Amino acid sequence: MRGVRRIFAATLCFLLWPTALRAAEQPRLKVVTSFLPAYCFSVNVAGGVAEVENLLPAAVGPHEYQFSPRDLGKLAAADVIVVNGLQLEAWLDKAIQTAAPKKAPLVVECAVGLREELIHDHAQQVNPHIWLDPRLAAHAVTNISRALQQLDAAHTEDYARNARQYIARLKQLDGEIRASVASFKQRNLVTYHNAFPYFARRYDLKVIEVVEEVPDVEPSPQHVRRLLRAVREHGLKALFVEPQFSPRLAQQLARDVGVAVAELDTLETGPLTPGAYEDGLRRNLRVLEQYLK
Repeated sequence: MRGVRRIFAATLCFLLWPTALRAAEQPRLKVVTSFLPAYCFSVNVAGGVAEVENLLPAAVGPHEYQFSPRDLGKLAAADVIVVNGLQLEAWLDKAIQTAAPKKAPLVVECAVGLREELIHDHAQQVNPHIWLDPRLAAHAVTNISRALQQLDAAHTEDYARNARQYIARLKQLDGEIRASVASFKQRNLVTYHNAFPYFARRYDLKVIEVVEEVPDVEPSPQHVRRLLRAVREHGLKALFVEPQFSPRLAQQLARDVGVAVAELDTLETGPLTPGAYEDGLRRNLRVLEQYLK
């Protein structure tokens, strides 16, 4: 009987060996992301099963990024490229075609399926900053999870489980923000750019003015007068700037009207860590609590 068992075990190992060998040789899915939020969403869904790399350096955002030929290698090796969409990465389409003319990677847009949620600017252009609303971020996570499951069926359960766990964290974050904002006495704010309409809409806040309506174009004298009048009329305590841009102009305006300058992060840049998105929104909440409560 012992001999039979040994023969059976040896036969089973022989039969399973090719399967185990193929699994060991199967390369990990390679995911390239376009900027920090897409990286955070993707790396949490991947959970170490797939390899995730961000295209942009940690200190460079998609608005100011200048594509480099050395990045073609990253794109050429990618199985999946995760982008925000909504023209935030308009420079990327041609780069992908150049990097992978024969075997195009799967491009996943975080914004797919959010048509009814989109906000248009004054020029009727879609505002791309959907990631600053954690509920819309959860939708992006679902899009990414589905794409990874499609390409890597062997790890479907892993991706689905990781997405559920991360979405649960985003829902908890949403609840934290909602509970805090409910106590705000001030619900109006002036930001540097029009980057926060999705966040403001989600939490019943209102961006009444922006310092620069067009990035890198200083406001006209008429715009400045309107902005300062709004600050005075609404009794605001601060102008909110972004770490990606010089605060010089906002500091000058703040001195003119006697208010502080505080920083709200659009989260387009920062450390490439799994928790960077959540940490960034919590930092923003602490800043808002200081000036709006």
